[in-house]
Amino acid sequence: MSKLKISYLWLPNFEETVIFHLLKILSTKEVKIVNPFECDILFIGPGDVFSFKRRFYNKIKKTFFPNIEKKFYNIDLYSFNRKFKPLRVSFATESVRNKFINSDYSISSEIGVNNKNHLRFPYWKEHIDWSHENIVRDNKSANVKRFGFLHDLNTLMRPQGEDFLKKKNMCIFTSHMEEPRLSIYESFLSDFVLDGYGPYFDKKLNNHNSSNFTKFEVMKKYAMNLCPENIIYPGCYSEKVIDAFASKCLPVSCMDINVKEDFNDKAFINLVNHFADNFQSIKKQLKDPTFLKKFTSEPLITVKPNLNNEKLFIEKLISNI
Repeated sequence: MSKLKISYLWLPNFEETVIFHLLKILSTKEVKIVNPFECDILFIGPGDVFSFKRRFYNKIKKTFFPNIEKKFYNIDLYSFNRKFKPLRVSFATESVRNKFINSDYSISSEIGVNNKNHLRFPYWKEHIDWSHENIVRDNKSANVKRFGFLHDLNTLMRPQGEDFLKKKNMCIFTSHMEEPRLSIYESFLSDFVLDGYGPYFDKKLNNHNSSNFTKFEVMKKYAMNLCPENIIYPGCYSEKVIDAFASKCLPVSCMDINVKEDFNDKAFINLVNHFADNFQSIKKQLKDPTFLKKFTSEPLITVKPNLNNEKLFIEKLISNI
């Protein structure tokens, strides 16, 4: 049986992704992981883009060899003795599209991209249980390990009920306090009991997955979860809101207004429109039981998501090799 040879650079846990699983399902050939110099399709992540090595290389290239990539496409990624080039797919996970890598196709969370070779794949979709699509990921996968389990779409499509009203206090999980997260955190810390978890608060943790607890175990004890996104950019919505919602915890997030394309914006708090008064009015409302009550009857997702666009994209990749 012939093989579909796949490789990837700067994409931790790529073999756990929905995209990789769909490749295995949809390919008529056996999918095999090989080194980047032998592959048919090369997936390129954002992990190396802002490293010192990459910035130094780009500076040298721009200064002394400005036209070199017209002859050697992505010169630093490939061996010169290759007889063909692989199909290049830039694959950004949480952040925006990887514009620093030349590619034939791209995958990102970015919304409204006018490019027929771009797939919008919001990062929260990686955290959904797609076993009904024959995508099975075990308990060792990074997304399962951190939260405790993958999310059932039926749970997210039901109102979370009144459980969060019976609980107290607020929690936050983070590895950094870059703005605007720091300002949001400091504002809420002055008005709420706000407990912090993750590498920012526990320097012994190398990353979120090295803790001895799951997010679900912690969040189910809290009334609210302060969960601003890492970046406020159209389409970039991670697992943070669905983690809180599934834990019967009111999500208090911060993301751009296009989030209503993915989630019911009546099911959680979005702080994006509350910066002007330093969140004073919304903080007051969050202490009002009548205001909070309305969130008990709202589902987070109103239209059941599917993987139709992802399948079409993968089929297009395979057909263009």
